[in-house]
Amino acid sequence: MGTMSFVFFGLMLLPLIIFLIWLIKKDKNRNYIGLVVLVAMAIIAIIAIVRFDEHFMKNNTPGMAPDSQAPSYK
Repeated sequence: MGTMSFVFFGLMLLPLIIFLIWLIKKDKNRNYIGLVVLVAMAIIAIIAIVRFDEHFMKNNTPGMAPDSQAPSYK
């Protein structure tokens, strides 16, 4: 992953962690099912972001194919 990906990832991850800590402290009934679902969805999103970014960085590097043409949308 590139440097900007790490910056963006950090800017999204820190508020999520703070929100989860706040959510745990606010829950009076200690019902953890919703929290587990929220954490699972966050983990799935993180895995998807890392994989898509890795794929993008591998396939879209400058100077990869000098003879390739721009796509035609006609």
